[in-house]
Formats: sequence, structure tokens, C-alpha cells
Amino acid sequence: MQCRICSRDGKGALALCKGCSVRLRERLADLPSLHKEAHYCLQPQRGGYGTNTGEMTVGVNLSALDFVAGQTILNTLHEWEKVIRADRNLSPVALVPKQPTVEAEVSQTVKFHLSHLDWSLEQEWVDEYAREIAEVHSTGMTAARRFIDPVKRLPCPTTNDDGSTCNALIAVKGDDLFEPLHCRKCETDWTAARLIAVATNTPGIEIWLDTEAIAEWTGITERQVRNVVTKHKLERKGQLVDLQAFNRIRLRGRV
Repeated sequence: MQCRICSRDGKGALALCKGCSVRLRERLADLPSLHKEAHYCLQPQRGGYGTNTGEMTVGVNLSALDFVAGQTILNTLHEWEKVIRADRNLSPVALVPKQPTVEAEVSQTVKFHLSHLDWSLEQEWVDEYAREIAEVHSTGMTAARRFIDPVKRLPCPTTNDDGSTCNALIAVKGDDLFEPLHCRKCETDWTAARLIAVATNTPGIEIWLDTEAIAEWTGITERQVRNVVTKHKLERKGQLVDLQAFNRIRLRGRV
């Protein structure tokens, strides 16, 4: 059976492969630490003005503040806890004693999810569960300033003298749309924004990105990206989505 997250061949009837199952467990277990670390990141990083309008940013890191409040974690985990408790005929969430602090509440619900994870991995909904946990964890990584910048590679759309397309892969690190980029094959200079804009309008160019990268570069949430992919049955290669097909849906106003 293929893994519903990465499309690799798994073992037995489980919906997730071993690697994705391990990552799900690790992300769940990491949430209390991310919540704690976000407390130390409430003050925004120095850098002068935080917007392109010249206005001073507020004196607080809003992403960290939201994560510290706990709702980012608790809204998601409590909803899934309701599902698990109902399916396993356990006491409903409403009857569970409320913890005295947000930290204790986060810790308690994470412990619940970890204790039932082996059962959850056997359920039909585990792929959506894993994606939502990954989204919460990604938000926590940003709030706690644990930055892991994956290297993305995009094909160079430069037209050569003979009319062919360069297609050399250009590495794009992080999510800075104005990062200067250089194609070593055709010696063309780009920014990430211009590279994506030109590539998406060049016939024959394929751009495959993960849902997180598409969300970052289109300014919508990762969940919205996944919803579009699922609703319109867009082609996928493992965790990668065809950006060209996604953009065609957006241009038709169906996002």
C-alpha cells in the first residue's frame, strides 16, 4: 500500500509509511517544547522597519504571541481528540478536567495523542491528521524561530539563441521572493519572484513544489493549498504539486 503522505510503498495495510509515522510522532512530541520556546521570541527581531510602508512594526512578535496563547495547538489537537475519544468510546473532552495553565493543557493533550498514536495510525483519516499536525508544527517552528530552510530547485526559463529553453535547475533557499539568483548555465540573473513569474508563463516548463512552498509564495495557507489539490485532483509527485496546474485554478478564481 502506498503512503498517503509521500506516496512511497509502505508495509501492510497502514496508510502511512514508517518514515511519515515517525515524523508524525516526533512532531507531536515536539509541540510542548516549541510552545515553551515561543515564549522567548515574543520580542521581534531587530531590523528597523518591518514593512515596506516605512511604518514601525508593533513591539511584539505576533506569530509567537499567537502560538504562546495556545490556540494554534489546542484548537487542532482538541478537535482530533474529540474524534479519537468518540471512536474509542472514551470520556468526551468536555468532561476532562481543565488544566490550570495553557502549558499544562498543551502537555496533557499531546500526551493523550501520543498514547493513542498507534491506534490513530490505523485509521482512515490519519493522513489528514498528520498534515494538520505538520501545519501546527511548522507554525511553531516559525514562532520559536527554529528555521530550517529547504533548498528548492526551479528550472531556468531563459530562451537560448536556438529557441530552446535553458531548463538548468536554480537553487532557491528560504522564502525570500527578492533573493538574487544566478543561472550558471546561461549566466542569467533572477530574483525568486521573477523566476517563478516567468517560469509559470513559459510553455513546457514544469515546476513541482511542496504545499508549504506554494503557500509561502502565493500568500495563502497550507491548508488552502491542500484543499485545492484535493478538490481539483491535481497531479502529485510524492509530496510535490504541479505549480502550473495550481496557478491555472487560481487564475480561474477557484481558490
